[in-house]
Amino acid sequence: MKQEEFRECFYLFARSGQITSLDELTVVMRSLGMSPTIQELTGYLKGKGGKMSFADFLEVMHIHSRAENLPHEVVDAFRAGDSERRGTIPARQLRHLLQNWGEGLSSREIDNIFREANVTNNGTVRYEDFVKIACAPVPDYY
Repeated sequence: MKQEEFRECFYLFARSGQITSLDELTVVMRSLGMSPTIQELTGYLKGKGGKMSFADFLEVMHIHSRAENLPHEVVDAFRAGDSERRGTIPARQLRHLLQNWGEGLSSREIDNIFREANVTNNGTVRYEDFVKIACAPVPDYY
């Protein structure tokens, strides 16, 4: 994510120019795709004396993004459901999960991801490889 996206989100929810409550920090970080715990959020806000400027927020986002390792967590979730320890998931099952879990992706979005990851609808997917592709940072072309 670019700093400009962080700035836009920060000032959308911290209208006074500072984050001064746990609720504000929670909404901003979760809006940017992070999943901090209440304990982490409380620690971040307390560490900044109860007020967080945009510069402080950038520092917190950097610290938290290093602590939160989404690809590892996703692979662990796949492993938990892989009782036979094959390291694969049927493409149809993966499509179902992507469409029906959380916010859910559209069929078109999944088709694009599958095309990028070279996944066929009737095949199987090595979930560790899929996660590497799906969670790879999108390059900036600006």
